[in-house]
Amino acid sequence: MASDTDQLVEMGFPRNRVLKAMRATKNAGLQPAMDWLVEHSEDADIDDPIQEHVGGALGTASSTPAAAGASGDSEEKEGDVIQDGEQTAQSLICQDCQMILRDADAAQRHAMRTEHVNFAESTTAIKPLTEEEKQAKLAELKQRLAEKRAVKSLAEKEDQKMSEKIRRKAGQDLTEVKARMEEKEMKKLVDAKKKEKEQDRLAKLAIKAQIEADKAERARKKQQFALGAQQAAAAASAQAVVDAAAKAGPAKVYTETRLQIRQPEGQQPIVQTFQASDKLSAVYDFVRQHRQGDFKLMTTFPRKVLDGPELDKTLNELQLVPSGALAVTKN
Repeated sequence: MASDTDQLVEMGFPRNRVLKAMRATKNAGLQPAMDWLVEHSEDADIDDPIQEHVGGALGTASSTPAAAGASGDSEEKEGDVIQDGEQTAQSLICQDCQMILRDADAAQRHAMRTEHVNFAESTTAIKPLTEEEKQAKLAELKQRLAEKRAVKSLAEKEDQKMSEKIRRKAGQDLTEVKARMEEKEMKKLVDAKKKEKEQDRLAKLAIKAQIEADKAERARKKQQFALGAQQAAAAASAQAVVDAAAKAGPAKVYTETRLQIRQPEGQQPIVQTFQASDKLSAVYDFVRQHRQGDFKLMTTFPRKVLDGPELDKTLNELQLVPSGALAVTKN
């Protein structure tokens, strides 16, 4: 009687794939093996050589005689247990657990492992597939494979569509990101241009302010120079008067003095008569009545600021009698 493996090989499946199917389904029968072959027909490693197991395990044959001797006949072997519908004339059924065993050796190993002792013969034998049944099974498999390939092809097309959508979306996103970056760069350029214009404007204002300051400084120096010339002329005139008086006769004792106090803003000089015995502080008090803010008084020629110890000196001691000229200077 042809085994399930032989029948699958006769149906056109490669023996390597059939052996893998029988091992994967633990010899559960023709239909489970066929289902496994359909399910895994597209696996990348479906035609790779079968990897032999090293050492014995429950339900698998030992790879070496030594291992087989060590495990003994008490362990079930691959194919001992079969499914309903796979019985042969030699099959037995364990009435203790209802497990169907392939033959007497399998029943013996099962009894030694489980201590079950009640077995009965299974007289239902599996008839080998007829040629028509084989062709029907093969047609069914081809149909299932075709359907599986169609489903896979549809899934691949859907994956391609999804990939294309993702690619287009990524392209759109990249375009938007690029546009935003260009917009940001343009904004930076505009801001930089505005900043440059503002800096130029401030620089021009600073240059203009410097020019105005220079003009003011030149005007101040010119006015100061003119004032100095006037003070020098006044001093020379006063000295000439003193010299003329000295030549005219003995010095005259003056009790009063006439002071001309010039102001720096071009205002009219302040003219006032003081007692020769008045102190310089009295002159400061008089000038404060006509001016606001701090100031100093100084002689016109030679130029000397009268302050500090001179405040307690009389106008006569300061040689400002019978007349004199003083100038107001700001602190």
